[in-house]
Amino acid sequence: MAPRIKVAIVSRYCLKEQQALAAEFGPMLEVLAQENDVLHLSLSGRREGVLSVPDKVIIKELALSIDRKRPSDIAIKSLLMYFWLPRIACVLNQFKPDVIFLSEILPLMGILLKWLTRARVATAYGDWHLHNIFGRRKGSKAFLRMMESADRFEVRRLDGFFCRAEAAGSRVQSWGAPPAAVRVVRDAPDPQSFFPRDETSLRAQCGFTPDDIILVYHGVMHPGKGIDLLIRWTSELYEEDPRYGLVLVGGGPAQSTLRALASSLPIGPRTVFPGWLPTVREVGAYCCAGDINVAMRTAAEANDRVVPGALLHSMACRKVTIAPRLSGTSEIIRHGENGFLFTADSGDDFKTLVKWLANNRPRWDAVADNAYSDIETNFSVRAAAHSYADALTHFATYPAARK
Repeated sequence: MAPRIKVAIVSRYCLKEQQALAAEFGPMLEVLAQENDVLHLSLSGRREGVLSVPDKVIIKELALSIDRKRPSDIAIKSLLMYFWLPRIACVLNQFKPDVIFLSEILPLMGILLKWLTRARVATAYGDWHLHNIFGRRKGSKAFLRMMESADRFEVRRLDGFFCRAEAAGSRVQSWGAPPAAVRVVRDAPDPQSFFPRDETSLRAQCGFTPDDIILVYHGVMHPGKGIDLLIRWTSELYEEDPRYGLVLVGGGPAQSTLRALASSLPIGPRTVFPGWLPTVREVGAYCCAGDINVAMRTAAEANDRVVPGALLHSMACRKVTIAPRLSGTSEIIRHGENGFLFTADSGDDFKTLVKWLANNRPRWDAVADNAYSDIETNFSVRAAAHSYADALTHFATYPAARK
């Protein structure tokens, strides 16, 4: 029998929030705890409604709390985590992990944990959050170049990377990570939240009729995602055809700016901002209430190798899903079969595609059915849970792990 491995999971968010963010998180803990010792270490947060956790999983929360519904609190507490690293390292050293899984992308946090604990460290790799936040601001280029250099420095020294896109895995390998240190694990939509259902009443509450053409975006509202472009392009469509409407679900640092933009354009009265919803299931309801779901991203390098969670969520709701033609999205969408791609940053191509869809409604069902079938076949929660667990045990033991 193989010896038990000690796996420590470090996160900003408490277990309840992690279970809401990633449907595979709970099942992953179950798989890991069958043959290994597991510690979940995080900041504190809401405790109500936590799903059952295996007895062998140790849960520790720091005194520092974080509110995921408030972008300013997320930013402040994320920064404070770096000052709490000595305390985090103390808890980890008492546990003596074989591998630490930093479940989120926090610049240089992984290498700092490695130096403080001398344990192997694996982390997620994909979104460049700082680029999405600052990439379109004047004077940010030098700062972002510095952060890219830090990324490369860290990649060459960590022991494992979880990527949602093959393209992201290729990037970290080009920076010096060995193939054994990279695992591609796709997002797994929560089947209890993202599934096909009739949301006619919710659609009506938003002020839309069955004959309207409603575009839906959901996700964190960062400046670098191009949601402002989506608003402008949809407004131009609306000026040609009053059936168009827009629903933007979520919150984030760009939300107030986006609200002001929408209100200044003709599409304003036909734009709905539900805000940050209490449950993920409600997000799925809005996906189902619309007609065309948009996994919006710009052509920036920070977005090219990403598979947005919204892309798979929308497909799981059996909806026509469109996305910019980027390396990551092109790994999932087969244009015209299970979704549609438009040229990133091209308003003309976006509008041409949407107008074509509006004039070809009979084509929607077959494409949406193919998308839903792909989710059921290739993106199950159980498969993702086992993939994460297998990768963590691999990262803890493979001979080529670096020091």
